[in-house]
Amino acid sequence: MADLRISCPHCKQEISCDELWAGHELACPTCQGAFVVPQPEPPAEEKHNPLVPKPPPGAKPRLNLGPAASKQTEHGGPAPQRTIPIRNLAPPPPQKKNVLLTIVKVVVVLGVVGAGAYFGLTYIKGMQDKANAKSRAEEANSDGGQVAHIANLNKVLDATDPGGPGLARLQADAGAPSPRGQMGAADPGSGGPGATNDVQQLPVVPAVWTLDLAGAKIPEGRANGRISGTNFLVETARVDVVGGAHVLRLVEGQLASPDREVLVYLHLKPGEKIGGQILNISSDQKGSGVPQVAKRWKINPRYAPSIKPFYNGYAMKLELGQAADGLLPGKIFLGLPDNERSVVAGIFKATVNEPDPSLQATPYAAPTATPTTSPDRSAMERRYGIGGRR
Repeated sequence: MADLRISCPHCKQEISCDELWAGHELACPTCQGAFVVPQPEPPAEEKHNPLVPKPPPGAKPRLNLGPAASKQTEHGGPAPQRTIPIRNLAPPPPQKKNVLLTIVKVVVVLGVVGAGAYFGLTYIKGMQDKANAKSRAEEANSDGGQVAHIANLNKVLDATDPGGPGLARLQADAGAPSPRGQMGAADPGSGGPGATNDVQQLPVVPAVWTLDLAGAKIPEGRANGRISGTNFLVETARVDVVGGAHVLRLVEGQLASPDREVLVYLHLKPGEKIGGQILNISSDQKGSGVPQVAKRWKINPRYAPSIKPFYNGYAMKLELGQAADGLLPGKIFLGLPDNERSVVAGIFKATVNEPDPSLQATPYAAPTATPTTSPDRSAMERRYGIGGRR
């Protein structure tokens, strides 16, 4: 069946349609204008030929646009129309988990964590062993190390405690008050205000920390400073003899369990007495001429104080006057090489506690016993023959 090619009388759009549309009204697909499709002229050979059958009436007419709008499929049929997509709102089906893959992942993660922990602990242990070895080496080159220093300090407390050896340490551990009483008691033997009243009347000039001996200054005021980040004010100063050393103690708080304390170990020459010594120790100075010093402080008021010795690396100026009436005037500047920049500087007056020779034990000769023979014993010997079996 032939196609008709006509033009829209309204917009002149070329339209291709089936010849069955002839005589029917058609709307232009472009401008929507209505018009009647004209009848095609039959071919010359078919005119007035009654033998040519007419097209069946049941056939449906076809309508196409021009060449650009009348694309057909490979099989000659019309191009398929577009369909409206429908969104599937149902959730996707759950995916099945691979149990074996999950187990492998867990094993790998555990292996990595275990390896990291092993090597990390090994590295930390090695660093700690090196630090311990270095500390032991330093203590071996020093005057006995921190253990010996603590032992000397306990000897100081035992020798100066009126309650006898061991009492000061026991009371310090238990948190009980010292038998010496509270600080400030007027006891000349304890270095309290009764003995150093003139020093305690001095103003408090803050100490300035430095490790430069040339720049270190001793203020004209009461000895004070900072110990482990806490303000430090010397309330009691003492010189105790322990073994072959004179220990200068600058104390804040109770003597048995001080809140803060600085100790300086002075080794005098044979026959030399305490008093009149002047020491200038620079931070780079080492050897036997450098006295051992230490700081002592309480981290918690309920517990015994901690102690940290220093064998070198500090800067110190110490000027001791002449002892009179058991009191030793002095001036000090001490800057410690710790992270908290501990320092003490100023004037003090210390009580000198020399050992009393009268308290030392005096050997006595053992008495000689004169042998005597009682009459009763002689009679028993004669009767039982004891003397004969000697």
